[in-house]
Amino acid sequence: MKNVNIKLFAIIYTLNKRLTKKLDEMKKAIIEGANTTFKDYANVKVVECTRTSYDKEAQAKLDKFAEENCIAKTVTHYKRVEIDNISIEIEEKADNIIQTLENANDKTIKRVASKVADKK
Repeated sequence: MKNVNIKLFAIIYTLNKRLTKKLDEMKKAIIEGANTTFKDYANVKVVECTRTSYDKEAQAKLDKFAEENCIAKTVTHYKRVEIDNISIEIEEKADNIIQTLENANDKTIKRVASKVADKK
């Protein structure tokens, strides 16, 4: 049976929530045309997308009457951010951060947290 360090789990869970929030903010900024820097580390692009769905009233009728009532789908346009070709340097840094957290004692975690706090 595998052991799970709950302290590490809580740290990673909290980091994941905060990173997800920050990532969503950055994606929104990119979609809105923000200036990007360090472009040689990855390819980031905004992709125009379309999705179709029935409006709420039509969805209620759909199961029984879609074919009979000729209900048309509503077209929704949206954008999403795609990233690929992430540099090996970035992959290695992310792996090192996770390994440091997995192998860390409280002193190391405090040092990492204080260094991150100092860089703000």
